[in-house]
Amino acid sequence: MRVRFEQVLRGIVIAALALMLWQSLSREGSSGGQRLSARGVSGALAKWSALARAPSGIHVRLDSVPSPLDRAWLGALAGAGSSVTWSGDLAPVMIDAQPVASPAGGTKVLVAAPTGSSVAVSDDIGVIDTVRAQNAGAALLLSSIAGNLTARVGGSVASTASRDSVVLHKVLVIGDAGWEAKFVAAALEEEGWKVDAFIRVAPGVDVTQGLTAAIDTSRYSAVVALDGASSPYANRLIEFARAGGGVVFAAQAASLDAMAPLRAGEISRATSEGLTKQTPESVSLATLSLTPIRSLTRDAVPLEKQAGGVAIAARRIGAGRVLQLGYHDTWRWRLGGGEGAVRDHREWWTRLVGSVAYAPAIPRDARASGDEAPMAALVAAIGPKAPAGTLVTLSKSPSDWMALLFVLLALGLIVEVASRRLRGVT
Repeated sequence: MRVRFEQVLRGIVIAALALMLWQSLSREGSSGGQRLSARGVSGALAKWSALARAPSGIHVRLDSVPSPLDRAWLGALAGAGSSVTWSGDLAPVMIDAQPVASPAGGTKVLVAAPTGSSVAVSDDIGVIDTVRAQNAGAALLLSSIAGNLTARVGGSVASTASRDSVVLHKVLVIGDAGWEAKFVAAALEEEGWKVDAFIRVAPGVDVTQGLTAAIDTSRYSAVVALDGASSPYANRLIEFARAGGGVVFAAQAASLDAMAPLRAGEISRATSEGLTKQTPESVSLATLSLTPIRSLTRDAVPLEKQAGGVAIAARRIGAGRVLQLGYHDTWRWRLGGGEGAVRDHREWWTRLVGSVAYAPAIPRDARASGDEAPMAALVAAIGPKAPAGTLVTLSKSPSDWMALLFVLLALGLIVEVASRRLRGVT
């Protein structure tokens, strides 16, 4: 029985040698009909491209999204006649960087990622912040960046560069003489905006600051309409918005019939429950008197909600954007809020104006490049992730087969020699 066992082992060794020889000769002669599989693309692309004939199928198991060069290479193999598929647990991620329309500058970073995933945002210096994706994305406002921005989710990395800067013009504030007009203009000026103003002191008595008859995008980036003083300018504001300008109007201005074409929704009854509960230094945005915005138009988007309803809504008018506010007397927040209320009031108003401001972009560096949506580019190059059922048809790569045959040959040879030695045969 031992002799027969040794003969079987010898046959296995000879068969393994024969298969290895056949495999080697077939690889040298032709690669047609082969279905290749590999983990990752590092080093494999050059081997596959050097074959005499394109493989019939190629499957790559990915731990990270391939680089733009590797994606283009895989696309070229697919174009040469190979069926290229991929698999792997890769998170789709996208990143975009936009200049902020604010005199203080800054960059708004938008990231698309799976809900609940941890997104690490960094620049050329290092990690800036790690955020949790909510509703399939996250947003960051950065005061300064160094070089390219990257967003990493597992093995997926997207990168971009801030390519543009923006040109800002003045802001026009229209309102009756009072605390609201005074502190809205002050908040914008403190943030660095250049402000023109039309202040109605009494019927037929107006005070202007730099205002001319023209309200257009060559002079103004945005207009803030606070109350009934904006009624004479309603038609000009409509044309200004259609030409690309931004308009922010408060609840009192929105109630004017002349402002109806700009409204994002209907005006309802004002609520002031929060005012009766306020104590010194307790005023906040949530406690201000609010006129909820009801029955939004089909193209309107609610941006902020309070317990009473929609507090801020936006819509597009022509080429411009309009922001409708439901809050009354935001100056109360500035004067009656706690520590930091002045800063918060200032930043809130400049953020509102910046979100609608007409700010034409100027390219800064045409050479800047990035990989903003690597997963989308991978799918565009070789198609979506292969279904699990198709993976069983893919054979192992030739290198895997050679390794298995060598292990089989070595084991058979070792066991046969050991058996012969143990029974005293040389």
